[in-house]
Amino acid sequence: MPVTRRNPPLELLCCPRCRGPLAEGAAWSCAACRIDYPAIDGLPWLFPDPQLALGEWQARIHGFLAGLEAQATRYRAALDGGITRASTRNRLKLLSAACADHARRLRALLAPLGATRPAAAPEVYGALGMALPAGQGLTSYYANLHRDWCWGDAENESGYRILDAALGPGPPGRTLLLGVGAGRLAFDLMHRRGPQPMLAADINPLFLAVVQRLFDGERLELYEFPLAPRDLGSHAVLRALQAPTAAPAGCHFVFADASHGPFAAGVFDTVVTPWLVDVLDEDFATFAARVNGWLRPGGRWVNTGSLAFASDEPARRYAIEEVVELAAAAGFAGVEPREERVPYLCSPASRHGRVETVVTFTAVKNDEVPVPPPPRRCPDWLEHADRPVPLLPDLQGRQLELRVLAYVASLVDGKRSVRDVARVLVEQKLMAPGEAEPAVRSFLARLHEEASSRGAASLSL
Repeated sequence: MPVTRRNPPLELLCCPRCRGPLAEGAAWSCAACRIDYPAIDGLPWLFPDPQLALGEWQARIHGFLAGLEAQATRYRAALDGGITRASTRNRLKLLSAACADHARRLRALLAPLGATRPAAAPEVYGALGMALPAGQGLTSYYANLHRDWCWGDAENESGYRILDAALGPGPPGRTLLLGVGAGRLAFDLMHRRGPQPMLAADINPLFLAVVQRLFDGERLELYEFPLAPRDLGSHAVLRALQAPTAAPAGCHFVFADASHGPFAAGVFDTVVTPWLVDVLDEDFATFAARVNGWLRPGGRWVNTGSLAFASDEPARRYAIEEVVELAAAAGFAGVEPREERVPYLCSPASRHGRVETVVTFTAVKNDEVPVPPPPRRCPDWLEHADRPVPLLPDLQGRQLELRVLAYVASLVDGKRSVRDVARVLVEQKLMAPGEAEPAVRSFLARLHEEASSRGAASLSL
């Protein structure tokens, strides 16, 4: 079913580049930046460089779908490997059909983002790192869709109960929900607490494609691939996703990156960040100041989820006491974290599930603090595609490494052995005789392992 364009209240939004006002027309536009922000799947696509972001997501979508279809082919090929056991053949048939059908369903769902357009070869996406994107990739936390809409209410109720207690008895008012995810928390908040309006943002187009359709009353069928299936039939389960009742009006979805949030300053009564702060690339201290800027004086920030910071920088792997101190330094008062153990991702089709300790706090905006500038995640020559790429020493070294790897890989022709390939490297004076054979063996073993694991990873949704 086609999705109509949705127009959130303009007074809640701003330009993600300059934080100036947006105008509404054929697209959302910023006069100061002279840029248009399009409607993608009916929703505002408010990334600082909208076309670059769209191209990145299209490549990720094509890379993932290509990997899924390749996995279906591998399962079919395994059936021709002399397997006679009926149960094994049935499992492989189930997985092959499910992977192919899942790719078809996702391609149709993501058609507004160009998923049905011609794609490059799967190897191109893999080589350029688009097949399995790091961080918030296309299928990061995919299992949450099934958890939120078809596994039952235990986990949903525990999450809502914790947030409800943190909100307190008063009305949420104008609410910003950052990281809408699979959408059930937004649905329950709208039904049971009635924020008016609520702006719900996420970076992931798959989530918002599903959520807005469920809010519209559609019924979607998508596959679950459990991590530890309970039986043969549980290896691929076609689930029906549907909201329990009609969704209330007043919830507006937007594609956005929390670190470049296109949200107007000082207009929200409540900002909710569920399971978000520890997965952001941005430092918690900076993000806390950013949240402060979106809230009115006396507004509340409610955070809930894990605090398992996984930064590469040891100083940013914060303890709970540091989180309290950093929130206070960002202008918040009354930060008293509470911990509670809740079930987490306990699929009825899987033996895998766990209990997670959730940390929740409510922080009241007490002081204004300077609004942090937009994060600078890359140099100018990466931000601006028309600028020359400098030949940096690290890049020169990597170029040489890639040439060597490509050369070694090119020697594999179906006839040469490991020893034959090593002999060529010695003849070309690229390696010493004693080192060449172990090095080639290690390189080819790694290639084989990566090729084998790539297919399994495509099902780790």
